[in-house]
Amino acid sequence: MIFPILNGLIGFKRAPITWLLVLMNILVFLLSQSMMKTSEDKLDLLMRDSFFVRTQGRVYAHYVTNASDPEVSKFVAMLARAVVRGDLDRSEILGQLAFRDAEFMKQYRSRELPDDAVALRLWKERVRTVHSLQGEHPSYALGLDASDMSLNRWVSYIFVHGSWLHLLGNMMFLLIFGAALEKQIRGLALLVVYLLSGIFAAGVFALFTGVTSSPLVGASGAISGIMALYCFKNWSHPERYFYWLFLPIRGFMGFVYLPAWVALVMWLINDLAGYWGSVPELGGVAYSAHLGGECAGILVGLTLS
Repeated sequence: MIFPILNGLIGFKRAPITWLLVLMNILVFLLSQSMMKTSEDKLDLLMRDSFFVRTQGRVYAHYVTNASDPEVSKFVAMLARAVVRGDLDRSEILGQLAFRDAEFMKQYRSRELPDDAVALRLWKERVRTVHSLQGEHPSYALGLDASDMSLNRWVSYIFVHGSWLHLLGNMMFLLIFGAALEKQIRGLALLVVYLLSGIFAAGVFALFTGVTSSPLVGASGAISGIMALYCFKNWSHPERYFYWLFLPIRGFMGFVYLPAWVALVMWLINDLAGYWGSVPELGGVAYSAHLGGECAGILVGLTLS
């Protein structure tokens, strides 16, 4: 495996906008930690409530099989038919997937479960609690989801991260590629590329994956645009990479110089494989947003060339 090092970490004086973007992301994360932890703990308790999730699966199965034209995948429709036939194990899986259906969750008061009025009433009470807790969670307050597609959300989602690991991984690549690019195009241009790439990444995600009730958060789409533009501008320039081999042989790790395009190709292959190999209903990494950011960076490079 190889990892791009480029010029290493460049200091604040030489790349102030990059560092300010990193600090802004960290500040938003720190300020949202207490609210995030409280609401997440309560939401986790609800998600682990087997009765609640299975009931939701039964209600969702009734909704899917009785709606005239439900916008669900063949996979979800198959699960719904199995639950209607009495498969309680699949009702829990379907109940988890139902959280991603914005229309279903938004109109929960009108949902029906003809054979169990008591379970339906308890389910509606807990869904009301879920909505209340989500309103307090920073990812739902600032992330991009189907309940709020306003313009400010297309920008605010870029600065929200779900965990320390999510934040640190993104900030590491922002420092490596952002600072290197800022030296070449200046700070204001870098900021514009960062924001435009993030917005374009969200648009591609909405088009190819679909915005659901689960919020899109994170700076990876915006950083993908910065990385793509840097690699495009420095296509054949030799850049420093760190490599390591999973073999106990001499020289199994070290540094090597390769053209800048290698990083872009590696990133594209990884994101294309992730996009084609993932199941949209299960969520996870927003590979389509990464691809959207990369396309944005390449388009900017073509425009400037």
